[in-house]
Amino acid sequence: MNILFASAAEALKLETAVLLLVTAGLLILAKIVSDLRAEVRSLRGAPAPESNTLKGPAPAPAAAPQKTQEVPAEVFTAIAAAVYCTLGDQHRVVSVSPAESLMWSREGRRSIFRSHTFR
Repeated sequence: MNILFASAAEALKLETAVLLLVTAGLLILAKIVSDLRAEVRSLRGAPAPESNTLKGPAPAPAAAPQKTQEVPAEVFTAIAAAVYCTLGDQHRVVSVSPAESLMWSREGRRSIFRSHTFR
């Protein structure tokens, strides 16, 4: 019985060690990717962010859309936040309007039909 527990404990120690090594490797890889992103930003001429946290309020989005069907404020705020988080503070939302038709679904169907070959 003691042999069984000893081998199980050794296996657990080995799994824990492998898990720690993989975690350390992933952390090192994340640091390298972060450094590479900062280097690419500096080569492009964009200012490098000091940290990943926001230091103040997000920039104010452009004026709300003036269409008859207005987009809810929550949706507009979510779109503006997504643009800010993805592209940074050098970009802004110019306008947001609801889809006037279902052209995206039609275009999707068209591309599927175009991909089929005729015999």
